[in-house]
Amino acid sequence: MSKYLKLFFVGGLISLSSSVLAQDAFFDESGDVATVEVASNLPTSGPKEGLEPIEMLNPRADDIFWQKVVYRTIDLREKMNFPLYFPEEANDNRQSLFTLMFRLIQEGKIKVYEYLDAREIFTEDHVVQFKDLLEKFEIIYTIQNDPVTNEEVYVVDESDIPNRDVIKFYVKEVWYFDKVSSTFNARIIAFCPIMVRDSDTGINKYPLFWMPFETLRPFLAQTEIVVTDRNNGARPSFDDIFMKRRFSSYIYKESNIQNRNLLEYNRTAEDVKKEQEKVKIQLVNFESDLWEY
Repeated sequence: MSKYLKLFFVGGLISLSSSVLAQDAFFDESGDVATVEVASNLPTSGPKEGLEPIEMLNPRADDIFWQKVVYRTIDLREKMNFPLYFPEEANDNRQSLFTLMFRLIQEGKIKVYEYLDAREIFTEDHVVQFKDLLEKFEIIYTIQNDPVTNEEVYVVDESDIPNRDVIKFYVKEVWYFDKVSSTFNARIIAFCPIMVRDSDTGINKYPLFWMPFETLRPFLAQTEIVVTDRNNGARPSFDDIFMKRRFSSYIYKESNIQNRNLLEYNRTAEDVKKEQEKVKIQLVNFESDLWEY
């Protein structure tokens, strides 16, 4: 092959590769800004729409050999839980866990249930209406008419969602042993966001509602989050976080005959910590004792 023919061949390959790269390039320099959406970030994953939650085994009631209901508190001020709290306002295809919940209620996609002391009742009689939620907790909103149905729509600006005030979550979960699969598992039952506000009487805590975990999971699986400052491209979903238990929490109650939380029968903070550790050890020991000979 002559020298000129080699140069022509190499030049053709370079031209072809440049053409392919231009077709696959994320940033389109030749597009008309008026008609082409301008990218604000690099893509880190494919479309989340249609993604299914992580599959879980659904045991039969007769197969549950042992179970224990545990209530936890997730404090969003702890560093490990930052991915659940930030961003304070939705941006860059990201939103906080509470903002996601709030928008789902606003759009009527999920039902939430009244928070009651010492019991959870997930029936139609205890469903919380979005309007009642706004008025009860003094969340700023405007009313507009839907152009199609002419029904009233309650509109809440992004900055008026009380995400900054929701700094904790209650979590109800059940630990159980499935005798058929011989597995010891934990399953989250529901979340309850806790709003904390200052007032003339001091700092007040308001549990907002209970939201069942299973109805929320399809939306958690389609919402990505940033979990580390070192690599913003590592974006698992909310469902990944909870199913893999990559969050920090502490126990405030376990199921008991008198239905009391830890503060009701422990006088000091030190006693509460001891009781929390006791519950944790009981859960760990139960699993260990299953396999002892």
